[in-house]
Amino acid sequence: MTLCKGQVRADMYGLGIRISSYVQWSAAIVFQRKGPKSLPEIRLLGLLLSGGVTIGLLHQTGQGKLDAAAIYILLLLATGPHMFLVPVYMWRALTCFDPLWNPLRGYQEEQLRAFRVLNMVLILTASSVGVWFYTTHLPALNRDCVQYGFLFGKATLDDNAPFAALNALLYLLMLLTERFERMRGPHTLSNLAVFAVLVAAVELPVRWNELWASNRIDSSAQVIPLLFSIGIVVRVTYLHNAEDGDEEASTVVPLAGVAGGTEWSLGMPQQIPTAYLARGARRVR
Repeated sequence: MTLCKGQVRADMYGLGIRISSYVQWSAAIVFQRKGPKSLPEIRLLGLLLSGGVTIGLLHQTGQGKLDAAAIYILLLLATGPHMFLVPVYMWRALTCFDPLWNPLRGYQEEQLRAFRVLNMVLILTASSVGVWFYTTHLPALNRDCVQYGFLFGKATLDDNAPFAALNALLYLLMLLTERFERMRGPHTLSNLAVFAVLVAAVELPVRWNELWASNRIDSSAQVIPLLFSIGIVVRVTYLHNAEDGDEEASTVVPLAGVAGGTEWSLGMPQQIPTAYLARGARRVR
């Protein structure tokens, strides 16, 4: 069958928008290992990007302005930050949820209540759209042409029951395990594997479906999220490195003794960390 020539929506999944998501995913992997204290800002960036994609997906899908390939790509961008837990829960299912084999045991991220609520709403919304897309929308398509998705290779979106069933189970798993979103562990190899699969699952269908016009960064809709993502990651990296440098430079300051002739010392830094100087503090000489 011939390839469906749908309308390219660079404003929805253009190169700038895709790269901004890749920047956030990769930054989350790095800081989960090297600087967990910096993760909240990276997670917030992911929430904003995924939320924007999800809102656009709901609005455009409701108006019938997106074809199957566009919905497929947008679902991956919207749920990408939450896909990194899928291998962990597949492993937990294989081990019959035995606590001794739980890779998340003893690890839990601290998150604000407002963030947890918004994140839960986002996961429930995006994964529900995913379940609907693969169980209702795709099977109802009756086209004389096809579009392609990724399943460790080139797979048709139309009349492909195994592909639809597997993806529906994936989004259903995400829907059922959203309450465990806080329990993320620093599993670098697993995260890198998921990151590589996600990028391939987005970029290869863009090529296979000949969505060439979405590979340009030529509008504000693409430049703004890209610069925003890069700016947040650069800022977090700078603050993380500055705080590490100040901790290494800190020394113990000897203090005079109290009545009785004894001397004692307290561990106090000689200077205020430079990372906080921009936040209203003045350096003490």
